Amino acid sequence: MMKRFFVYLFLLILPCAVAYADDFFDNYAGVDNAWDGQRAITNKEFEEAINVLEGDKKKKEEKKRKKKVKKISGGGTSLHNVLDPKSEILSQDEIKPDDKNQGQLLNIPLSLYIGNKSIESGYYNVYGERDKNDRNVYLSFYQAHDFIGKVPAYVTEDDYNSDSINFVKLIPYNENFVKIIYGSLDFNAYAFVQISN
Repeated sequence: MMKRFFVYLFLLILPCAVAYADDFFDNYAGVDNAWDGQRAITNKEFEEAINVLEGDKKKKEEKKRKKKVKKISGGGTSLHNVLDPKSEILSQDEIKPDDKNQGQLLNIPLSLYIGNKSIESGYYNVYGERDKNDRNVYLSFYQAHDFIGKVPAYVTEDDYNSDSINFVKLIPYNENFVKIIYGSLDFNAYAFVQISN
């Protein structure tokens, strides 16, 4: 009985499959002639098409750049002509260092003798200065704008493995002295300063 069922099923499906196959192959009958309507493109036409596509890309990039500028500057012109987004950026003058070097902040945790007087513990600005007459180097100590005193220092090539060019540190030396190391763009120096009891 099962065999008969399959035979009847096959006889019913066969005409449908033949009709579908006939329709399927009718749609693809023109595959061999698909390239007949095409024409060859010259190199010049290809380059023109690429240029048009690149021009569109450049327009999109310019539009994105203008959108970013508008976000930053707020759009429109600024109150200052120099900040106008359409103006050219002027070249900057070379940065010249100040004649007077910048002081470095030093935390002194104990009392020291600077010159002939004793100073209390605290924060001091230390300036490395070279005397114009005798070319000796001194470390000058300031607290706020008040000059506290200065000590002679010795120029060295050692940078004391510092991470920056400008530095000042206090290093214990022995029971009576501390070593203050100083570094700047002009020179590196050290000085021994007596501890005040």
